[in-house]
Amino acid sequence: MHKKLKTLYLTANGFGKVVVTADTVLRGILRAKDGTPPPAMFRNNKYIVNLYAHLRQFYDSLSYIGDWQDAFARSPRLDVEVCNINNLVDFGRCLLKIRSYDLIVVSHAAAGDDMTILTKAAPLLARRDCPMLVFIGNEYDLLDEKIAFMQRVKADRICSQLPFNAASYLYDGIDGSRILSMPHALNPDVYRPPATDDREVDLGFVGDIYWPFVGDEERTHLIRHFEACGAEYGLTCDIRAGQMVRLPRDEWAAFLRRTKGLIGAESGTYYLNDHGKLLTRARDYNLKENQQASFAEVFEKFYAGVTPGVSGKSVSSRHFEPIGAKCCQLLLEGDYNGTLTAGEHYIPIKRDLSDVAEAVRAFKDEGYRRKIADQAYEHVMDNHTYARRVEFALSTLF
Repeated sequence: MHKKLKTLYLTANGFGKVVVTADTVLRGILRAKDGTPPPAMFRNNKYIVNLYAHLRQFYDSLSYIGDWQDAFARSPRLDVEVCNINNLVDFGRCLLKIRSYDLIVVSHAAAGDDMTILTKAAPLLARRDCPMLVFIGNEYDLLDEKIAFMQRVKADRICSQLPFNAASYLYDGIDGSRILSMPHALNPDVYRPPATDDREVDLGFVGDIYWPFVGDEERTHLIRHFEACGAEYGLTCDIRAGQMVRLPRDEWAAFLRRTKGLIGAESGTYYLNDHGKLLTRARDYNLKENQQASFAEVFEKFYAGVTPGVSGKSVSSRHFEPIGAKCCQLLLEGDYNGTLTAGEHYIPIKRDLSDVAEAVRAFKDEGYRRKIADQAYEHVMDNHTYARRVEFALSTLF
């Protein structure tokens, strides 16, 4: 039997100065756990109370964060040590022994919302004696910082959620790195079919309405259509859409098990023009200067008259999770990284919604709906679990 590879898995539980202070002082020094209350003598101290309030899991509603970590931890080839980089005590210990590892994995959570800590640690991470996998989270944000980090540490593999041609367009200039298209996948231990198929909801959705800077409203129009017309189709709908409308992993899995079907579309943008810089400008304006801007205003300011370049539209974890629960999907037509086929793994709807009534009729045919859900389940279990993704990534290194 081969010796397991000693693996350092870098993650992050949220971001920001308060989070780092809480994780370093409370978790790193005092060894506090989630939910630990402040000592009685400090319960009137607002700063201390706020620090203790940060002893929680900030990414609980982003299922893929836990799913990727679980898949690496369960790999029979790996002996995994998980390190939260916001806990500077533990992260410092890991950096001191950086040359003792056989593999380093930088997760989506670590290379996602804030690059401050990883950027400062880059010179030490570059001294490793082993391969490094970097999974890029929140792929359209802080892109210049993420590319600079990967160049500085000489990342061996760049793992992108995007289709390969889009990932190559963004990252091809990083010397010595091989780009892997590594979309999210299914965790069948969490997302599984119900014990009985007695589902109370016909059609559901839980998620954010995309900000205008993304550059299209196709998904939003689909959601709003079923909000307004679901009952007219004779469907019982549970649609929860807005800003930051998400469920923790177990609640989301339970929602899927009681729902016959889910609506959705590819994630991301059509506008990766200028290596993502156009999108960055639109994003900065929308989020930092004018959060109340309408879609029409943002589109006119940044995208009107612009021919979309390389598309960043992609499959997401939210497409695989329903499949694990055998929940049939009605999705806007798209490529979905080449992982899902229209009419075989989901019921397609044209982007202009011109055939939506036809798609609903197909969905209401119980035999057809079950056939689509079963085919999608078998396909994903064979090809698109997180365990398969980890196995593939390792096969490119060892």
